[in-house]
Amino acid sequence: MTGASTSNLINLQSLIDLSAALNASDDEIFILNTALLSVMGKLRTFKACALMPTGVKAHEWRCVTTKGMKSPTEPFLLQPEESSPNDDFGAMEHPFLKAFGGELCQPVMSSSDSEAGYLAMLCFGANLANLPYNDEERQYISLVGSITANAILNARNIRSLRETGSYLERKNQLLTTLFEINREFTALLQKEEILKFLTLRLMGQLAVSRFAVLVKGQEGGVEFEIPVNRLKITMEQAEVLVNEVKEQGEQALERCSEIVRDCVLIAPMKTQNETKGLLLVGEKMNKQPFTAEEKNFLEALGGTAMTALENARLFHEELEKKRLEDELNLARTIQKGLLPQELPPIVGFDITGMSVSSKQIGGDYYDVIPLENDEWMLVIADVSGKGTPAALLMANTQAALRALAPLDLPLPSMVSRINDLLYGNTSDDKFVTFFCGKLNAREKTFTFSNAGHNPPLLLRADGTFERLTEGGLILGIMETLVPYQEKTVSLECGDVLLLYTDGVSEALSVENEEFTEERLEASLKACSGGSALEIVESITRDVQAHAGSAPQSDDITMLVLCCA
Repeated sequence: MTGASTSNLINLQSLIDLSAALNASDDEIFILNTALLSVMGKLRTFKACALMPTGVKAHEWRCVTTKGMKSPTEPFLLQPEESSPNDDFGAMEHPFLKAFGGELCQPVMSSSDSEAGYLAMLCFGANLANLPYNDEERQYISLVGSITANAILNARNIRSLRETGSYLERKNQLLTTLFEINREFTALLQKEEILKFLTLRLMGQLAVSRFAVLVKGQEGGVEFEIPVNRLKITMEQAEVLVNEVKEQGEQALERCSEIVRDCVLIAPMKTQNETKGLLLVGEKMNKQPFTAEEKNFLEALGGTAMTALENARLFHEELEKKRLEDELNLARTIQKGLLPQELPPIVGFDITGMSVSSKQIGGDYYDVIPLENDEWMLVIADVSGKGTPAALLMANTQAALRALAPLDLPLPSMVSRINDLLYGNTSDDKFVTFFCGKLNAREKTFTFSNAGHNPPLLLRADGTFERLTEGGLILGIMETLVPYQEKTVSLECGDVLLLYTDGVSEALSVENEEFTEERLEASLKACSGGSALEIVESITRDVQAHAGSAPQSDDITMLVLCCA
């Protein structure tokens, strides 16, 4: 083949067409195959092959495509520096190349200064005329090698960009999924629903069929939320697990080692940078290892689930707090409704009542009920406990009293009926201390019965005290077996009768010291010359001075009757 004959075949346009064809693909084998066919067609060569480095061992190559010959199945060693010094194109001495009559090997390189630049090797046998390749043909093959190198580098760049795009797409999908998951978690306020949704996401997104959720208990303990198949890890891993949740000792170590059998991944469940739980995951159903993206997704999922669990807990705590507040407000309303808004005037007497509620709702109650024949029922009571139950029990007591008082029953009989009613309709831990008395305003007598209440103080005009104790047991403890007692006392001008609850005498100071009945007597005696209102205000000031900055622990209720 002469130079004149090949010049028609080898031209710039053919190289441009070849470059376009090679750069249109990102398949390196296709590029090498096309380069071989182009040279073979132009130079009428009937044998050729393309070699590529394996990248496993130095100087190790593999044959990726052959034309007109059998391809070796195993990689082989080939050192480019062993080429013949008389061959500018690197005709290398190797049994495989010799076997197919290799005449010329053209390196496909990204650079020519190191072996790292080798992308491939194009090897050609003799042409049909069995003539050596001339300079123009060699130049053509060299240009084909350069074009092929550029095409391979371009293919690798395209694949890298595609893989980067695919990676970014996967990351974007995971971020989108996490956003959707977070939005869906936010709408869930029941722990069972959150854990069920977490189960579905682990199964659907990561193809996980076995997992467990460990959450710190109220006191830092391990709480097993989902009883799944028993996963197991080594005792050393279990110890790390326990330390993550907090030191729990041998018992917790044993529990953890039992539940985490076959666990392959542990993800912390964090909220506000605090690890409050652990997500233990078994292997995927397809047995594939977890990728870095999946591990990050798992940790983010665990954190989102933990945040949802915390939000659900706080939501229910807030609901419970609101329920208690509503209950206290209802109890306060009930209690306020039980107390008289204004006391009726009684000829010959000055009367005033007051009740100061503590922060907790109590069951203090006082009342003045008008009766026939110029008589009045004076009542004070205190229900055990606090809150709505206490207020409701006091409402029952008031209703019974209001129904029985107009019947003009003897006090022991009336108190017995109230006691039996409360006993039959309340639990054993509920009771009422109760004091009632009938004031005859014309005769100035006071008949009373005390059912376990703080004995009212009757301060005589001469400065002596009487305690009104006669009566019987507190109400609601047991059915009336022993009749209640009553007693009548006469009231003289200047006498003062003080009815009070234990919130007065048992008011605590900062030093946790009670006000005591002795202080109450002294306080009453000190202000006995004033009106009923002045007496109430004076005693209240003394109690508050004694308490100081100490919080009020119970309701303070008083009813004062002054005989004019």
